[in-house]
Amino acid sequence: MRALDDTTKETLKKVAYDETQERSATFLATDWEVIDTHSATQALEILPIQSALEKYAWLEALMFTLVPKDKDEYVEQVASSDQLLGYFIRVKAGEKVALPVYTCYMINSDRFTQCTHNIIIAEEGSEVHLISGCAANAHVLSGQHLGVTEYFIKENATVTSTMIHSWGKEVEVYPRSAAKVGKEAKFVSNYVTLGSVKMLQMDPMAHIEEGGLGEFYSVVYAPEDSRFDIGSTVILEGDKASAEIISRVVSNGGKVITRGKIVGKHPNGRGAMACNGLLLNSKGYIHAIPELLGEDPRLELSHEASVGMISRDELAYLMASGIEEEKAKSLIIEGFLDLKIPSLPDYLQRQINAIIRETKDFETL
Repeated sequence: MRALDDTTKETLKKVAYDETQERSATFLATDWEVIDTHSATQALEILPIQSALEKYAWLEALMFTLVPKDKDEYVEQVASSDQLLGYFIRVKAGEKVALPVYTCYMINSDRFTQCTHNIIIAEEGSEVHLISGCAANAHVLSGQHLGVTEYFIKENATVTSTMIHSWGKEVEVYPRSAAKVGKEAKFVSNYVTLGSVKMLQMDPMAHIEEGGLGEFYSVVYAPEDSRFDIGSTVILEGDKASAEIISRVVSNGGKVITRGKIVGKHPNGRGAMACNGLLLNSKGYIHAIPELLGEDPRLELSHEASVGMISRDELAYLMASGIEEEKAKSLIIEGFLDLKIPSLPDYLQRQINAIIRETKDFETL
């Protein structure tokens, strides 16, 4: 791996990608170039997607089975791209991978469109935590990131995917992902974004089979002039399948649509969602759209949604303790975004909390 300059290292730290952090495997790419890919354990393999296609004849037929090529114009662009950038991860049956896998995409050239396709396979009884950082380097003014990710999670396997984004005011981002969660398997999706973006639109989907579980957690801070249209869709396709969708959104002038949809198709399915928003001023908005669809009378589906302003009582209490108003507001926002995600290891939760504290937009309230 070639040495990274200091600016690039600082950009990567904003998405929790730290060269010094111990890990089980690594994938790092900028623009079209794969900078580093390797595994430190025999429990899994990680390859650039092109190398994986050359190694496994069956892989090409698997691609675009969960996210179809004709899903929308952005997936079509990925499917037709002359350049093939992405990674293939296979966790071997029965392996419990203790250290996380770190992957990262960075846009390093202005006005660059990056198209990616990732395949993750967790074989029967395996466990893995993927930490995926995506960012635009400090000098990049505009660009596009179009990504397709497909998760195949076999029976009794567990995959935790933590995505942390840091883009730029003129960058557009269109991730498209889907997961097939097998019998008694578990998929946890954590999403954190705390900075400006011209447009970020995504709606990851999970198909949950018998006894399986899907959990989606998101933390969003939307500065002025940023636009987010984000959500999660879970299809409970088997008996006793369950799902949970939880989001925390702060708009400081940004425009945010937050969606959640749970579809129950079989008896004994359970699903719940909670979408909570904090609106700091009238320049932006938060539009929460929770949706439940029950197709069997023996389901338990519920949702709650709220959008409000900073509590006057809470602000007054902190100021009475001697804290200046702007600092008090920052503390309230920091606490609101401090969503305790059960699946995160302590060190990663601390990293995310540190990123929240260092978000400079808090100073402009």
